[in-house]
Amino acid sequence: MRTLLRSTTDLTLGTITMALSGLLFWLFAARLYPPDEIGTASALVSFMNLVFALSTLGLNIGLVRFHRIYGKRAAGTTVTAMVLLSTGFTTAYVLMNPGKVFERPGLIVGAYLLGLFGALYNALGFISIPIGRTEVYVKMSALYGLRVVFLPIFRSLKASGMILATSLGLAIASALGLTEFREQVSFTIDVEFIKESLALSLSNYLGSIVNVLPLYLMPTIVLVELGKAWTGYYYIGFTIGNLMMTPIVALSTILIRDGEKALFRKSLALVLSYWVLAVVGIFWLGKPILEIFGGDYLAALPMLKMIALGLGPFGLVYIGISGLTVKGAAGRILAINLVRGLSFLILGYFLLARQGITGIGVAWALAHLLAALLLDPKTF
Repeated sequence: MRTLLRSTTDLTLGTITMALSGLLFWLFAARLYPPDEIGTASALVSFMNLVFALSTLGLNIGLVRFHRIYGKRAAGTTVTAMVLLSTGFTTAYVLMNPGKVFERPGLIVGAYLLGLFGALYNALGFISIPIGRTEVYVKMSALYGLRVVFLPIFRSLKASGMILATSLGLAIASALGLTEFREQVSFTIDVEFIKESLALSLSNYLGSIVNVLPLYLMPTIVLVELGKAWTGYYYIGFTIGNLMMTPIVALSTILIRDGEKALFRKSLALVLSYWVLAVVGIFWLGKPILEIFGGDYLAALPMLKMIALGLGPFGLVYIGISGLTVKGAAGRILAINLVRGLSFLILGYFLLARQGITGIGVAWALAHLLAALLLDPKTF
């Protein structure tokens, strides 16, 4: 139990460290770089996050489950597969060049560096779990935060400078992971491990991809439809919105661990209270918060207000999914993720042309309202 608690604490601390360093990164970037360069960099980073999610292929779950059987072969296969897949998906992204994001050679080089070190960083983080070395992941997360230091150094490179700063942060963090896990990491492919991993986690993998696809793809859609500057406004606004969602996500995770029905009722009351506080907070303080990034970012305020209004349905969906997880209702969870993911993507694209980035906030709230209709009322 002590090992379980320590690992959980380490992973949570690492996630919080990354979230805070990410907020600081974009805060400083917004003060140093113009909105159109923020837009270019944020669209690229978001798409690369989708690349990392696709590159896991569900092997992260298989690694945790089967490491005791395959050992170093599982770790080596996970690293090798993620690096190769990330490189392949990055190449496809560069060739497609949506929104003509790769208008400068430095951005192409940055994309490949980001793909390499990002895949390596994530794979090493996954390795830390089955071998009980999650404290290394916390240290890696802290080192990744050093990317902020490189922002003023590479300012003359514009968007390429932000990508290079991010890549260097990932490279430094990965260097620590490679040093600590040098006995685990080898470049190999174990077909049997891949087969067992896919059999175990393919449905979860597909569900998670459907869930994150709209979030990571939306900045590119905004870039194509509205241009670079609006992509920057959208990304900063939604980053603040994501921070508001963090307590609800953490609460839903705790519910999966405990699983008592009485706690679900109490959690629903907590979410409703938090929803009211968040709405009041954003309607009252949203303007000064965005002004910290720069006056131009007030363009994201209407969208941020819509995200605050949608936190209620979002919380209901997350608590409901936790209840379904406890019950083992994988099919229903997949259906909910499909509804909220696809409806957000379709409604977001439709409303973007009519209401700008505010329409994305409306679409996000409506998507969770629709998903809530598929929940099991007996959960609460």
